[in-house]
Amino acid sequence: MRRLLLAFLIVPFFNACTPIEEVPQMLTDPSWEWQYQDSTAFFIGIHAVSESTVWAAGANGRVVRTADAGATWSTMFVPGADSIQFRDVHAFDDMNAFVLSIGNGTDSRIYKTSDGGESWELSFQNVDENAFFDCFSFWTPESGFAFSDSFEGEFTLIKTEDGGVTWPRIDPTLVPDARDGEGAFAASGTCVQTWEGGIGWFATGASAIDTRVIRTADYGASWSESITPIASLTGSEGISTMSILDANNVAVMGGDFTQRDSIYANVALSSDGGETWTRASSAPIGGSVYGSTYVPGAATPTLIGVAPTGTAYTADNATSWTRIDDTNFWTISAVSTQGIWAAGPGGVARLINGTNE
Repeated sequence: MRRLLLAFLIVPFFNACTPIEEVPQMLTDPSWEWQYQDSTAFFIGIHAVSESTVWAAGANGRVVRTADAGATWSTMFVPGADSIQFRDVHAFDDMNAFVLSIGNGTDSRIYKTSDGGESWELSFQNVDENAFFDCFSFWTPESGFAFSDSFEGEFTLIKTEDGGVTWPRIDPTLVPDARDGEGAFAASGTCVQTWEGGIGWFATGASAIDTRVIRTADYGASWSESITPIASLTGSEGISTMSILDANNVAVMGGDFTQRDSIYANVALSSDGGETWTRASSAPIGGSVYGSTYVPGAATPTLIGVAPTGTAYTADNATSWTRIDDTNFWTISAVSTQGIWAAGPGGVARLINGTNE
């Protein structure tokens, strides 16, 4: 009897002190729930830092941020940026973030905040009339790169190694030459991606020849190219978005943004970091898939695509797809199955995961 009583005493103590491993989750009956709504807002870039901290940026210099999972939001308009459109945002926590705007010449800019958006400083302003910056991404708060559409057979890439104080151009002789008209679609801030250890990618379209993913493994010191199965038959067709599961597994998605009633061969996958690509089953999204994200921590490789024509997800790495709904989103970011956020015309929404069976 004493031995049995001792056993009952030991078991609860052991369980209380033993860490409980998180069980990987699946998406089950997901649906969107608006967290920030304003009919005058139009967001094109989003970055979820954690399940509680999310930044979004868009038209008329507007940036919003939550640090409490959407319960409250800070709305800010970057001084001097009211006439431009932010198309990308990269944040590191609830205080530190960069935003990138598009446009020819001086409309292409990068701003930085270190105080949660209370103040902003101009980190970079383009002076090349032939450059049009689309996306950027960072390896660390000090190091990142940005991508511009091509001009006369060369891409314009800039890089910072000092937290945005300077942005020198990466030597174009190190980067594969561009096709005539080749560039990116600044639709979601996901045409450029980075991964730890100096790995980075940018994806292209609009060449009317083919689409490519161009990759670095050494922080931009050298670059290699690969052709993908995503078509680019016209200037409105190609890759719009990239998603990174890990250093090896990468997805690209796209289509033709002018043909919203058509579904294209819009998904391609790589299992070797972008060196080779295979076509996957098409996402049931018309026109072009604007934004996409893998879902970290999901039980199986889970990828979500968004566009003005609706959203869909796959839980088997693009073998099959499930339509979510017709909500118009341009951009999406995820940190877990409980931290998936999308934005577009009218606001920011969170994907609510149904009860797992």
